[in-house]
Amino acid sequence: MSYLYYVLPATLTFLIALYAFFKDADASKTSALNWAFVIVAGLLWPITLPFIVWKKLVSLFNPDDVGLKFRRSHTV
Repeated sequence: MSYLYYVLPATLTFLIALYAFFKDADASKTSALNWAFVIVAGLLWPITLPFIVWKKLVSLFNPDDVGLKFRRSHTV
């Protein structure tokens, strides 16, 4: 039963990395090195998952990533 503490977060991290990999149009889907990176990211979830969560949290609070632009001048 204790293996679930490793398998579930590893699976979650693998799925997040796999989603990002398929979402990236520039990444070669036939490259073995790219696939190895996705697999290693899943296996090393104690390192990669906190960075993924941190990146998502930073993007939530960084208005430049959202695309909000405020004008300083009131002229049209």
